[in-house]
Amino acid sequence: RRPALPPVVPVESRPDRVPLSFAQQRMWFINQLEPASGMYNIPTLLRVSGALDVDALCAALGDVLARHEVLRTTFPSADGEPFQLVHGVDEIAERLDWRKVGAISDIEAAVSGGFALEREWPVRARVWESGPGERVVAIVMHHIASDGESLAPLVTDLVAAYLARASGEPPAFVPLDVQYADYAIWQHEVLGSPDDAESVVGRQLAYWTGQLAGLPDVLELPADRPRPAVASGRGVRTAFEVPSTITERVRQVADARGVTPFMVLHAALAVTLFRLSGTDDIAISTPIAGRGREVLDPLIGMFVNTLVLRTEVDAAGSFSQLLDRVHTVDVDAFANADVPFEAVVDAVNPVRSEAFAPLAQVMLVAAPKTEGVPQAIELGDLEFAPVVTEEVPAQRDLTVSIEIGGAGAWTGSVIAATDLFDAETVDVFASRLVAVLDGLTAAPESV
Repeated sequence: RRPALPPVVPVESRPDRVPLSFAQQRMWFINQLEPASGMYNIPTLLRVSGALDVDALCAALGDVLARHEVLRTTFPSADGEPFQLVHGVDEIAERLDWRKVGAISDIEAAVSGGFALEREWPVRARVWESGPGERVVAIVMHHIASDGESLAPLVTDLVAAYLARASGEPPAFVPLDVQYADYAIWQHEVLGSPDDAESVVGRQLAYWTGQLAGLPDVLELPADRPRPAVASGRGVRTAFEVPSTITERVRQVADARGVTPFMVLHAALAVTLFRLSGTDDIAISTPIAGRGREVLDPLIGMFVNTLVLRTEVDAAGSFSQLLDRVHTVDVDAFANADVPFEAVVDAVNPVRSEAFAPLAQVMLVAAPKTEGVPQAIELGDLEFAPVVTEEVPAQRDLTVSIEIGGAGAWTGSVIAATDLFDAETVDVFASRLVAVLDGLTAAPESV
């Protein structure tokens, strides 16, 4: 078992240069290459109906920054090494990037604009009065300070602070037991360095270099046009549904083979990619939340890591046999999940290109359905509802997301790079994936 995370310590008691966490390191290097890109922005857009107290909302966001150090952190470097510089609460009033704007284009600019992380805090907010009694609020965080699971604590804390500020009181938050900087320090001290072969991550890196040796650089799928020399990062999203008859069989097959529903979906996606590409060496990436401790759940921060799941698909084998291989691959991958993705990329040393993601160009995001951030929040006469934007970023060729629920149908989506695929092609891919899942789970022992 790993030692417990350290308690919160005053900023002045930490090292002068708090290291970046493993997950942050990749974000920092990407930002150095493309500081103007908003590809790794995490926007939260809310349409607010009713008599919003804008000043109270601004104060509430300041309260959130006071609570979460990572949102008032810059990432300068010294001698080529980046570090976290946490700024004081007393700087929030001056440095909080909060603006009332006059057009939707200002909201769009805030969502798509990059962050100069060495000097800018990784969060900005915009408020636009879109009509009588209606406003659009945009809170944009950079991925170096946030991840998908950070949206729930962001919204929860912001709402609690707003209610207090609108009543003329400061929020009465339960103190956090740990801050993100403490987590980063712990990570380096306990897990060690990828450069140390005897450290936890050093030993895990040895697994990854063996597992991914000789992996093809690109999984070429039938596309509507040739791959450009530089990926634009633009995407298109299509929604799909896995009917309840299929989801029930997924659970039955998973139980019968001693695997998880995720593994069944992973195997079905691998078969789909095998049939489309004609390649039996299939690599699919998947994100891992990277928290794993209750003390980290209330934190805003960048914890997510990316694992590469490499599986051989045997055209002459049964689906059950493939599930056995997938089970081994997935269990081993999750047992070696501490080493940062970028360190794996450096060690495996695939062809680097601006045209495609390294190691795996297809990602599977499949997780139990959670409440997360509610679709709408009502506070008295106020209603906060999410705004769906047309712009869809695509960090890889395909990202398949499925919410694994209980009984009943499961919802999913596919985000595809428009450099390669038309929307109609993505629709066909989603339908094909569901059909493959249907056929394989109906006859898992057949070849």
